[in-house]
Amino acid sequence: MSEPSSERVKAAVLALYEARPVEGPPGDDGQRSVWHLSPQGAELLSFVDREGRVQRQELTLLGEHCVWMSGVGLRTGRVEQVGAVRTEASVVHPDAQPVPARMLRAALALEDYQGEDRYILHIQRVLALARQGLVLAGGAASVAPAPAAPAAPAPVATPQAPTPVAETSPSMPTPASINPVIDPGIDPVMLRRQKTEGLTMLIVLGLGLVLGVAMLFWLL
Repeated sequence: MSEPSSERVKAAVLALYEARPVEGPPGDDGQRSVWHLSPQGAELLSFVDREGRVQRQELTLLGEHCVWMSGVGLRTGRVEQVGAVRTEASVVHPDAQPVPARMLRAALALEDYQGEDRYILHIQRVLALARQGLVLAGGAASVAPAPAAPAAPAPVATPQAPTPVAETSPSMPTPASINPVIDPGIDPVMLRRQKTEGLTMLIVLGLGLVLGVAMLFWLL
């Protein structure tokens, strides 16, 4: 079956927007149907529970069929109908798997609706989400990076046996305490000179302290 022209789809959808919904009586389970029928080949059949929540919707658009069911998701198919309007004699042929092209065409057909009919808004939102999922899935596949050539294996270092460490007891001096490491940046002559100057300063301070005590006793 050839795809319907955009002009026919637009005319059918505009007529669906203007169609007055027909509400059927509630069934034994409290569920009722709401039917939007367009003479141009579009139809929306909604099933609502006692609380007014949409449980199922069937959208027919020029022979293409989309069915949404709560907890199941979106399915597609085609309709063999008599004339421009679907009748009781029309037969729905469901697709073995949802056909993305049918969902995309239905989503594009309803995307411009800005009315307030809650049933049309519901199927519009369902189709928009399905379209978004298809676009994301297609985009992810198109931008998937090509497999890169395998990189050369990095050299593996040969493990070396650890250097054995002699066990020491707390009372045994370590080699570092026996032979202390001298910083090569310190001059030994300068080190001895600093020690001598420090000792001289201590002697001077000691003499000063003794003289100070002696002067104190002499004054008293």
